[in-house]
Amino acid sequence: MVVKIGTGMYLSLTDIVEVSRNYEEVEISNEALSAMGRSRKVLEELIHGNVRIYGVNTGLGDLYNVTVNPEDVAKYSLEMLIDHATGVGDYAPDDWVRATMLIRAHQLSLGYSGIREVIVNRLVNFLNMRITPLIPRYGSVGASGDLAPLAHVALALLGRGFVKYQGRVMTSAEALKLAGLDELRLSYKEALSLINGTSYSAAIASLGIWDSYRLLKAAVAVMALMIETARAGSAPLSVEANSVKLHRGELEVAKVISELLVDSRNVNTSGRVQDPYSIRCMPQVLGSVLDALSWALRNVLNEVNSVSDNPIIINNSVYSTCHFHGQYIALSTDLLSTSLAVLGNLIERQIAQLLRREINGVNNYLANGPWRVGLMLTQYTAAALSARLRELAMPSTVQNIPTSGFQEDINSMSANSAMKLHEVNSSIAQLIAILAYDTYVVANANNACRNCGKITTRVYDIISKYVSGAQSHNEAITRLVNAIDELSSLVDLRINP
Repeated sequence: MVVKIGTGMYLSLTDIVEVSRNYEEVEISNEALSAMGRSRKVLEELIHGNVRIYGVNTGLGDLYNVTVNPEDVAKYSLEMLIDHATGVGDYAPDDWVRATMLIRAHQLSLGYSGIREVIVNRLVNFLNMRITPLIPRYGSVGASGDLAPLAHVALALLGRGFVKYQGRVMTSAEALKLAGLDELRLSYKEALSLINGTSYSAAIASLGIWDSYRLLKAAVAVMALMIETARAGSAPLSVEANSVKLHRGELEVAKVISELLVDSRNVNTSGRVQDPYSIRCMPQVLGSVLDALSWALRNVLNEVNSVSDNPIIINNSVYSTCHFHGQYIALSTDLLSTSLAVLGNLIERQIAQLLRREINGVNNYLANGPWRVGLMLTQYTAAALSARLRELAMPSTVQNIPTSGFQEDINSMSANSAMKLHEVNSSIAQLIAILAYDTYVVANANNACRNCGKITTRVYDIISKYVSGAQSHNEAITRLVNAIDELSSLVDLRINP
């Protein structure tokens, strides 16, 4: 598989994951090469015509009124990047960095930035040769582009800083020599274009959304088995009951759950007139999460496939824009984190309900006496995780702090929001593992999955495989975090970007 970028191409979420995590090769489209050549020619003509262009013959940020020589801009490109490379904290994961380079290369190769094709070629070389810059996580405010992290990437392209290559950390200069790559020198506008976009935020958001989708599907698989063990009623979960509501996500979830339980002989056997909300209202709660996920994915993919730079060149004109602003990303990942906090609340409540004798049909907590509390502490841990999710649900985008005087006064904090989504996903994975374990133990207390449907029996078997031989609750739950992909594969939950 080769992922093509540039004019006429569309990066999908799968493309981003394949390149960033599975090391698929990247290729620039011929149309992109032509488009970059055209915009570069226009930029050169405008400069020779003494047109004032931000960052090309002016200063940066609050210094936009200072006139400079374009050749001086090129001469001091390295110093400018060094000034911007002020990231701090642990290094970003390799897949975040690879996704960042892919998206930046794609956005620049759309042909509106006025840069030479050699710049995009260097990004593609790094991807295909598996040279991964070391980027500190923190420093972007999600406006003016992801300046600090992208500056670290740009310096690595020039042989500065550190990278991972051939299984070890080395200087970028050493990696370039080993890879046979020539020294890269920047011309005017190119340093600015490398850093003046949302590529870092969009990359982290894209991978976070991919993981959130996997987690939601895995949660639905485990919840179907939980319904079996709770012997819950099927009427509120049916397609017919939910078709009178107009929410696409709700109906999709009802359809999927109904299919998972179609041949179950456990449902509708509890004798309860109505089940608790955490069981009865699953289509409404999960459906809203699915719709939020779809909205977030649409916005982020739109950003990935958009021009993200300033200024930009369209036809024969140059435009100063705000195309480096991450507001769409920040709002999308903020909404998704809040939605996943709701999912976490739902899972925690299901765990608590499953430990009640009225729901599990055995005894409270499946305890074996006053000194053996059974599964009681699994709900304590779930409560801690759910509380953490509520803390993380605080939106990043409302935390605006102006930068560069009064010029850059509305910042999105999109990178912070996107990074937070990954922490949210981690807590959700732990909660799914706890629910899976508790459901499995209750199922075993009720003659295993004897009357389960075909698909829920497969859910049970996957859980059993991972917990087999575990010596403690902790060991079993830890193992089950690694079952997410298998559980997710059982659920055909459609996302609609």
